[in-house]
Amino acid sequence: MQRRDFISCAAAGSVCAMAPAAVAQTATEKKRKKNSCKITVLKKTIHNDLYQKYRGKEGRLCTLFEEGQEFVVKSPYKPPEGFCEWAWADIRQFILGVYFGNENTTVACCTDGYRPVIFKLERDA
Repeated sequence: MQRRDFISCAAAGSVCAMAPAAVAQTATEKKRKKNSCKITVLKKTIHNDLYQKYRGKEGRLCTLFEEGQEFVVKSPYKPPEGFCEWAWADIRQFILGVYFGNENTTVACCTDGYRPVIFKLERDA
C-alpha cells in the first residue's frame, strides 16, 4: 500500500469512527430539549335540553374553567395545577400527541355530555 492510499484510508476510518459519537450527541441534545404544550379553553357549552330531560332541572356551565384560560403542560403525565382531573383523563391522548410532536395544534374536549369544555392544544417550541 502506498503512503497516499494509507493516509486516505486512515482519514476515512477516523471519520467513520466519529460518526456514532455525533449521532449520540444529537440524540442527547434532543433528550435535553424540554417539550411543552399549551392548553387554552376555547369554549364552555351546555346542552340544557339533555340536562332538563335526564336530570329534570336547568343545568349550568362548568365552573372549573373560564374561556380564554391557559395552562402550560410541563409533563404529559401530570396535569397542570388547577386543571380538572376528569378533563385531563379525557384529553390526555391528544396532549401526548401534541407534546411529542405528532401534531402542532389540535382541538379536544372533555366527555361531559351535559356541559363539555372545548380546548385548543398547541405545541410550545
